[in-house]
Amino acid sequence: MCFCVSVQIQKEIEKFRRLICDPETVQQLDQNSDSKHGKQMNWDTVFRFLQKYIQKEAESVRLTKPNTSASTQATREKKMKQLSSLLKYFIMCANKRAPRIKCQELLNYVIDTINESSRYAIYGTDCNSILLKDILKVRKYWCEISPQQWSGL
Repeated sequence: MCFCVSVQIQKEIEKFRRLICDPETVQQLDQNSDSKHGKQMNWDTVFRFLQKYIQKEAESVRLTKPNTSASTQATREKKMKQLSSLLKYFIMCANKRAPRIKCQELLNYVIDTINESSRYAIYGTDCNSILLKDILKVRKYWCEISPQQWSGL
């Protein structure tokens, strides 16, 4: 059972990866992100959905029984790593042409994850990478980070 779920999740992750690389999808999300019409699906909207999904999965791992089998635990850890990798890939795809995801969206995700020990244990390394490679390297984002956030970093 666990193997089938893992295979299904892997297939869904691959579908999502292909979708966010599809030129038509990218063009539409870019246009929607650049326009000021908040009703259309854009990179920020997709990022929020992906964030919520990852948070729910982390919560389900946190709430699972500690005496699960080693293979079940390994499967869960693999799934978490896949989701974290997917999030990093999504950010890279969204911001490849220009910063499309709002700085505050990215920064809030990173700060929230770092401040919550159970999520940090799972996603901390990737969050540090997102902070260094996808936020602090983007000059446009520097002006959007408040003094309080700078001191917190």
